[in-house]
Amino acid sequence: MPRAIVVIPTIRKEYITEFLQAWEKEFSANDVGVIVVEDNPRRSFEIARHGVTHYSWEDIENELKKDAWIIPRRTDCIRSYGYWKAFEQSPDFIITLDDDCLPCDEDFVQTHRHRLDYGAEDAWTSTGRGARPRGIPYYSTERRLECVLNHGLWKNVPDYDAVTQLMSSRVELSFEPVDQTIPIGRYFPMCGMNLAFKPKLVPALYFLLMGKDYEYDRMGDIWAGIIVKKICDHLGYAVNSGKPLVDHRRASNVWNNLVKEAPGMAVNDSLWQRVDSVVLTGTNVKECYVEISEKLCMKGEYWDRLQLAMRTWSDLF
Repeated sequence: MPRAIVVIPTIRKEYITEFLQAWEKEFSANDVGVIVVEDNPRRSFEIARHGVTHYSWEDIENELKKDAWIIPRRTDCIRSYGYWKAFEQSPDFIITLDDDCLPCDEDFVQTHRHRLDYGAEDAWTSTGRGARPRGIPYYSTERRLECVLNHGLWKNVPDYDAVTQLMSSRVELSFEPVDQTIPIGRYFPMCGMNLAFKPKLVPALYFLLMGKDYEYDRMGDIWAGIIVKKICDHLGYAVNSGKPLVDHRRASNVWNNLVKEAPGMAVNDSLWQRVDSVVLTGTNVKECYVEISEKLCMKGEYWDRLQLAMRTWSDLF
């Protein structure tokens, strides 16, 4: 059984071929299994590599049957199916990458593994600046928590939304990755292109209904991240962000992105507040995820269907 499993959504043979060649040394050295989820009705190409399992819509339909609809198509959110298949193998941890993300940091897999050990955040705040007020401990000022998710970042092509992409074409913008534990009570923009997590988190790590069949797109990872962070805060788990980096090679079309993102922009400004207001009582990840699905209180056909999808997803575990 591999110690780690990498899940990659893809749609074209040339991208996944380059990806697997670039990562072969790193994956082989670290006992990594690979799950490729091809976003096509059936497998349209062969992957002749040891340790790679290749799925398509056909496999989703055959296995999930009447519930196959919860895995959206023509969107990177199809990777959720790969998370479930990886979970079934009980690895130490799972990594997901986009097929245009290539190695740039040494010891990529081991860095993710080590950063999943624990997170540390400041537990004390000074009441002023300058001299140290009486009572602040000298050494024990951090809170250490088990980390269940490490959010790796990127260099080269930035992960910007369409509005920021358009702005960056006129104004020089810079992004500097920061190694940190995301503080309790705060959210962060979770990008699905470079992410590692423990299997216990998978019941909440469902990338939502997106793509051609729904009114929203390109928000699946972001909105899933809001829900995951809420649950981690409640259960006392840490979320880290920063290393290891990947080399993100391919810029998506800014005008296509603008059309896809526009319907979700206003929702993105309020959804986190709805999630934040949910009072959780669950004692594990699945219980908390079901609670959020029931208490989210978002109105409309999409949200009714999403609530059903979230419950159906949680029933897989």
